[in-house]
Amino acid sequence: MVDHFVDSLAGLSVGGTYGFAVDSAWRRLNSVYHSSGHLIAGLVESLQHGLTAVAGHQWPGEARVEFEGQAEDCSFDGLATELSRHLGELLSKPIEVKVTGDPYSSRAIQIGDFPPIPCGGTHV
Repeated sequence: MVDHFVDSLAGLSVGGTYGFAVDSAWRRLNSVYHSSGHLIAGLVESLQHGLTAVAGHQWPGEARVEFEGQAEDCSFDGLATELSRHLGELLSKPIEVKVTGDPYSSRAIQIGDFPPIPCGGTHV
């Protein structure tokens, strides 16, 4: 099932059939944001073993990843610098992005060597 948000219900009826078009540039931008959230989550978890990504919201202008747990002894600036350096290294070469599991019951996304994460979102 796919939810669609519309500005108005005028002219729409329950059970009706309607055509639509996908804005490929907008979809691509959002898939990059979404996949980047997974990449950042996996990298932070690998750098800070006490943190676990528990939620994310990756829309242009509103992107974030939320973590739970206890960060190892480091400053925010130190972690940001380390994260930036590692992201630069990872993004300097192609990274495999693959879907694992059953797409209808146990779909997960795996980016590079990071563990798969259950997700039904749109990815690059």
